[in-house]
Amino acid sequence: MGESSKLRKYRSDHEDLNTHSRSAIIEAGQVLFLEQGIASTTMGEIAEQAGVSRVTVYRHFPECGAIAFEVYNRMLESILEATRAEVPAGVSGLDAARHCLTALFGAYPKQEAAFRFCAAFSTYYATEERSDELAEWYAAREFRGLSDACAQFFGAHLDPETSNRLMAITDAAASGLCSLAVSTPSLSKGEAQARLSNLKDFLVGILDA
Repeated sequence: MGESSKLRKYRSDHEDLNTHSRSAIIEAGQVLFLEQGIASTTMGEIAEQAGVSRVTVYRHFPECGAIAFEVYNRMLESILEATRAEVPAGVSGLDAARHCLTALFGAYPKQEAAFRFCAAFSTYYATEERSDELAEWYAAREFRGLSDACAQFFGAHLDPETSNRLMAITDAAASGLCSLAVSTPSLSKGEAQARLSNLKDFLVGILDA
C-alpha cells in the first residue's frame, strides 16, 4: 500500500529538520514526554510549550507518536555519541568489545534521561494503537532499538565472533540500563550506583568468560 496523500504532504513540505518551528516542536515534545509520558501528552500542550500554533504542529507531524519518534532518534544518537567518545582509538578484537561495553556504562550517568526515554518509547511503540499514518511514519524510517543501534555500530569494528558476542551482551546491557533508568527515581543514589556497578561487572564478566 502506498503512502497516503496527507503523509506525502508532510514528508515533501515539512520534513526539514533545520526549520526553527520543527526543532522547537521536537524540543517541546522532549520536555513534556519526559515530564508526563508520551501517551499523556497532547498536541495542544506541545504547541503551547513550543510557542507555536497547533496548526503549525500538525503541519510538521501527524500526531504525538511521530514527535516521540523524532525525540527517540535524538536520544539514541546522544547515547551513541557519548559512548563512542569513551572508546580509545586503535583497540581491536575482544579488547575493543570490552571498551565498547564499558563505554556504554560510562555514558549512563549523564544519559540517564535518554535511557529512560528510550525505555518509555519502546513501551509506547509496542503497546499503543497506531493510526495508519503513524504506521507509515515509522515504516518510512529505519527503526532500530537501542541495543541494536549500539551493537551494530560497535560490532562493525570487530571480527564476526567477537561482534556476535558483543551484540548479545549489548542487548542485555541496554535492557538493563533502560530498566535502571526507569527505576532510578525510586532508588537512593547509593542503590542506583550499586545496581549500575553490579550490572556492569556481571556483563563484562560474561564477555571475558
